[in-house]
Amino acid sequence: MLTQIHISNLATIQTVSLELTTGTTVITGETGAGKSIVIDAIEFALGKRATTDIIRAHQEKADVSICFDIRYLPEVDVWLKQHDVDSEAKECIIRRTITRDGRSRSYLNQMPITLQVLKELSELLIDIHGQHEHQSLLRPEKQRELLDHYAGHYPLVTEVQKLATEWHAVTQEYKQLQTLSSEHTARAEFLKFQLQELEELNINPDEFQQLDIEHKQLANADELLNQLNFSIHTLADNEENNILSLLNRLTHALESIRDVDSKVIPWLEVIKNTHIQLGDVEDELRRYLESTHLNPERLQWVEQRISKIFDTARKHKVAPAELFEFQQKLATELHSLENSDECLAQLSQQLQEIKKDYQNVAKKLSLSRKTFAMKLENEISHTIRKLSLPNGTFHVAFNDTENELSPHGLEKITFEITTNLGQPLQPLAKIASGGELSRISLAIDIATAEQHTIPTLIFDEVDVGISGATAEIVGKLLNRLGKTHQVLCVTHLPQVAAQGHQHLRVEKTDDKKATHTHIRLLDGEERIAELARMLGGVKITKTTLEHAKEMIGNSPAYFEQN
Repeated sequence: MLTQIHISNLATIQTVSLELTTGTTVITGETGAGKSIVIDAIEFALGKRATTDIIRAHQEKADVSICFDIRYLPEVDVWLKQHDVDSEAKECIIRRTITRDGRSRSYLNQMPITLQVLKELSELLIDIHGQHEHQSLLRPEKQRELLDHYAGHYPLVTEVQKLATEWHAVTQEYKQLQTLSSEHTARAEFLKFQLQELEELNINPDEFQQLDIEHKQLANADELLNQLNFSIHTLADNEENNILSLLNRLTHALESIRDVDSKVIPWLEVIKNTHIQLGDVEDELRRYLESTHLNPERLQWVEQRISKIFDTARKHKVAPAELFEFQQKLATELHSLENSDECLAQLSQQLQEIKKDYQNVAKKLSLSRKTFAMKLENEISHTIRKLSLPNGTFHVAFNDTENELSPHGLEKITFEITTNLGQPLQPLAKIASGGELSRISLAIDIATAEQHTIPTLIFDEVDVGISGATAEIVGKLLNRLGKTHQVLCVTHLPQVAAQGHQHLRVEKTDDKKATHTHIRLLDGEERIAELARMLGGVKITKTTLEHAKEMIGNSPAYFEQN
C-alpha cells in the first residue's frame, strides 16, 4: 500500500509530506483549492507525461517521492527481483524529478529507471479511476482480466496462452518450410555446389585457429630456438655463472648461519622453492627445445593451407574461423530441403493436434466465463442502481475474436452499460460522464474486491452528479472497499467524506507574494469543522456542527476506530 508522499515545488505546493494508512482516505477542500493535486503528484511520480509548467514559480526543479509497503505483495517482489531491484527492505520508493530545462528523471529504490518500466510497475501498485490516464478499466484487455480474476481462471488462461503461442510458432515454421519447398530444386542444387567445394577443402573444427598458432611458431622458429638456448644457458649451462648454481651457493651460505639467527629460515625456504621451480622450468625448456626445429617445408604447406582457407572463406563471405560452422549450416539446410515433404506432413499433423487441444481448453474457458459473467452482471447492476443510476444495467458482451487461435480465448470481451430506460447497451469506453464512470468503476471494484490484486485504488469525481442518500451509499461502499484495499477518494460531498477512516484537507492561501497549497491530516474536531463547512458553506452554525458530528458518529469508520 501507499505509505508516504513527499512533494516539493510542484505547482502551488512548496513542501508537503504525508503519511497514509490503510482503509479509506478522503480528500476535501474549498472549490478551487486543488483537491486533485495529490492525485496529480502520484500520477507524475508514476510516469505521467509532464511539462515544466508544473514546477513552482521561481523554482528550478519539482520533486515527488512516493513509498509503498510491499510486504504482502508477492507479485511486486517478483517483479523487482526480475528487474534486479533491491527489495530486501520490503519497500518500493519511487522518485521523479523535472527541471526547468525539461529533463525528467525517475528512480526506483535509488536506481535510475525508464518511464516505460515505471509504468509497468505502477500497474501492480495502484489504479486510478476518473478522467485520468490510468483509466485501465476502459481497456478491453483489462475488462477481460477482471472477469478472469473474478472467476479464478488463471490455470485455464495460462493453458490457452501456451497452446496459442505453440500453434503460432509451429505455423510460422510450416510457412517457412513451404516457401523453401517451392524453391526446392534451385536452392538444393546451389547448396550441393557450395558443399562440394567445402567438402573438397575438408576443413576440421578449429583447424584455422590451430594453423594460425603453428604458423607463428614455424615463421619465428629461428628466433624461438635462439631464445630457448639463451634461457637454458642462463639457467644451467653457463659454466661460470648460471642461475641454478648461484641459487645453490646461496642456499649453502644461508644454511651455514641458520643456527646463528633463525630469521634466515623463511628466506632459505623461499630460495629452495625457487630453485626447485626453476629446475622444473629448465626441464620443460629442454623438452620444448628438442621438439622445435626449423622446418621450411612444413611452413610452406601451412601457408598454402591458410591461403586456401582464406580464399574459400572470402568467396562465401564468412570469417575463416567460421568456415566449418558455415559448412554444417549448409548441410543442415540441404537435409531439410531434401526431406521437406516429410517435415511438412509432420508439422501439419502437429498443428492439428495443437488446434484440437486449444479448442477443448478454450471452450471450457468460454463456458466458465459466461457463467461467471452472469453473476458479475447481477452484482454490478444491483450496486450501480443504488448509486443514482436506478435504471442502470451492466452487461458483459461476448463477440467472436477475429484472431485465429487467439492467446486470449475464443471471444472478445466488452463491458457494456446502459443508464437510462429505452437506451441500448453501449461499451463502457463510450460513457462520456466521468462521474458515471467512477461510480461504475466503484461498483466493479466492490464486486471483484476479493480478487482485486492492485492494493491501492484512487477515485476522483466519484460523487459528480449525486447527492443526499446516494452520496451516503457511495461513502459506505468506499468505506467497505477500504476494508480490503487502500482507498483514496477526492470528494466535495460531506456524506462521502464522513465515511473515511482518514481525512485530508487541501487549503490554498495567498501571502500577496505567492500562492501556497497546504495539505493537512485532520483530527477529530478539525474533521467535524470541515464537514460543517461542506454542509453549511461560509457561515458555520451550531446546527451544522451538530449535524457534522452526527454524520461522523453514524459512519462505519467511527465504530471501527472506537
